Amino acid sequence: MHKRLTCMVLLLFPAVSSVAQDSLYAPSALREDLQFIRRQLFQVHANPFSQYTKERYVKYFDSLEAGLTAPLTAAAFRQKAAAALLPLEDEHAALSLRKPDAGRKIPNRADSVATNISYRRYGNTGYILARSFGTRGSQDLPVYERCIDSIFTLVKKDGVQRLLIDVSGNDGGASAVGNMLIDRIYGKSYQSYSMNWKRSDEYLAKLTSWGFNDEGYKNAAPGEVLHVSSRTVTSGEPPYRFTGKVMVLIGPRTFSSAIMFATLVQDNKIAPLAGESPADGHPTHFGEMYSVVLPHTGLELRFGVKEWVRPAGRGAVNKLLPDFPCKLPAGGDIAAFIKHLPW
Repeated sequence: MHKRLTCMVLLLFPAVSSVAQDSLYAPSALREDLQFIRRQLFQVHANPFSQYTKERYVKYFDSLEAGLTAPLTAAAFRQKAAAALLPLEDEHAALSLRKPDAGRKIPNRADSVATNISYRRYGNTGYILARSFGTRGSQDLPVYERCIDSIFTLVKKDGVQRLLIDVSGNDGGASAVGNMLIDRIYGKSYQSYSMNWKRSDEYLAKLTSWGFNDEGYKNAAPGEVLHVSSRTVTSGEPPYRFTGKVMVLIGPRTFSSAIMFATLVQDNKIAPLAGESPADGHPTHFGEMYSVVLPHTGLELRFGVKEWVRPAGRGAVNKLLPDFPCKLPAGGDIAAFIKHLPW
């Protein structure tokens, strides 16, 4: 028996300097940036040839490169080069341009972890709204732990018989937070995701810069794919575990580690899912983000270095399907919505 496999999906992106949006880049510079993208995908991405063979992908890149015959701005190049990411079928993969006003602070869920998960009571039903699993790093996990323990203390005090956990608008963060929720609604062992992780010097340098030291990854040969099998996760001993009926609500905006949470719940038959399928993202997917800046245009390239395979395996349909399909509550009328769920 293994203790919990903590699979944090760390969204750690380096700062990117603003790109001069009107500057024109020579075709030779654009081709070098496209070649840089190719090397990064082929050497660092978890599984770049899941859809195209290497030979086909090389020809695809060659055709894109042949089309770069005139000077382009970074924004125009981004539109063309983004096509290089399509064969990955990696929902996290992106090529982005920093806007001139990017210095303005944008609200981030990770900046207010204590408010990302909240609780209300509706009659004999408790409602947990998990807006995000976002973190600024592992230091935020104890904050989530305390918050979730406080919520389940209220659940116990209220004596509710049913519990709805809403991740319909949750765009992910640290999957360890979802595991905390599972720990408080399920007292048995369950199967985790399996994972494939390609060894690369580029990502090793990132890990080192972040202060991580994974000897197994470090000692593997470049290009080697490390495999972590699905494990039996042993439930912990939280202060209080809910034993009534549980349902998880998903929706079009459920993404990343929120999908992983819902998938673990569904594949292990912990609780039924209600709502709508996510518009983007899949149960088996690429995650743990890597980012790098293109040498000439300054665009930021992002993609996953780990491939997460759902507990049900690759044979299962790679789409999160609710057990009870239904439209999300219109206008946020949770009380009426709860009454019509098939408890």
